[in-house]
Amino acid sequence: MPNKALTILIADEQHLQRLYIEKMLNQLGYHRIVPVQTFEEVQILTAIPAEPFDVLIINAGLLVDTCEPQPQARHVLVYDHLDLCKPTGATPAVLVRLPGVPDNVNLEHFMDIIDPPEAATGLRVLPWLRELSRQPVAGV
Repeated sequence: MPNKALTILIADEQHLQRLYIEKMLNQLGYHRIVPVQTFEEVQILTAIPAEPFDVLIINAGLLVDTCEPQPQARHVLVYDHLDLCKPTGATPAVLVRLPGVPDNVNLEHFMDIIDPPEAATGLRVLPWLRELSRQPVAGV
């Protein structure tokens, strides 16, 4: 079950791209999402280090002057990322770079790293195995 308290900041110039990513996150169970259009908005919203966003999902096109996303986000996903420059200074706990736009699988795997699903408690016995164990053993 997803951690519903996670705060997610999506930054992309294209409105439809922000909506697409937000919808995918909603389907995964995340709803505390702030979509923004410019890097300036990202800087304003991440300027308060006492309340960092848990996740920043940002289009690399907004990072034209810097290779480093804002360190005030705990985890960062940079997409449409072709340049593999090394970030300088403090880096987030998880920093993932994708060459294209994230799809359902990419986002689900990224969020599983940040917010791992709970392990199933106890052993799960398959019905056919349970039935097999009830049958008498021949020749004994």
